[in-house]
Amino acid sequence: MVKDFHAYEKALCLQGLVPLLRKRGFDPAGRSVLDVGCGYGGVLAALAETFRLRDALGIDLDPDMIREGGKKCPAGVRLEVRDFFGLERAETESGGYDLILMRDVLEHMPDAEGALKKAAALLNPRGLLFVSFAPFYSPFGGHQHNGSGFFANVPWLQALPESWFRAALRLRGNSYKSGQGLADDMESVLRTRLTLRRFRRMLPAAGLRLGSFARYLSRPDYRIKFGLPEIGFPNLPFLDELACTGVEACLEKA
Repeated sequence: MVKDFHAYEKALCLQGLVPLLRKRGFDPAGRSVLDVGCGYGGVLAALAETFRLRDALGIDLDPDMIREGGKKCPAGVRLEVRDFFGLERAETESGGYDLILMRDVLEHMPDAEGALKKAAALLNPRGLLFVSFAPFYSPFGGHQHNGSGFFANVPWLQALPESWFRAALRLRGNSYKSGQGLADDMESVLRTRLTLRRFRRMLPAAGLRLGSFARYLSRPDYRIKFGLPEIGFPNLPFLDELACTGVEACLEKA
């Protein structure tokens, strides 16, 4: 289990997000960045230390994460307990955001369609929206791995009736979140049930289009967490819903 999540998030950014942005030719320097569901703020901190950002705001609903992460972030990075749907374009110097990050957060938002529409409304022209998530029917798409005991290691456990799924897991809390925080996370995933098919169908209505899309049999963060290699997965409808442990998408305004 990761002990220092701020450092883990920084490693995720430096080893995954920064190379991706450079590959796409997107330079965050001098731009406004919003990290939705920022956790401990490590991703935003790494971006700010790598590029000279114009504005850097991270928001999360967990006050403990915001408080602890704020102690480790460099000057100029703001972490706030905020509701994403309450943000306004006028809060930034540029009237919007040039880069919006939604890393492993969309699957926790029952109104995922509304969240994408809100992100599109906050995104500046020629801006970039980065989204990653674990499809609901993927091996650990129910986030059971955050629990403890035997059933936390059982893939596709979320395919069981919800009452059985809840009863099988023990959510004692860990270095990431309290037991109640883990329970809330799991419940939000069950309410959202975000699949690849649903995600792709939401984009046109949100006014977004795919710039790039990657599926992973072994997602990039597994390299940092478990020392496992990053393994991609081909575009195989239905099978990707079941086999991909994670997907990453770069979205632009349509």
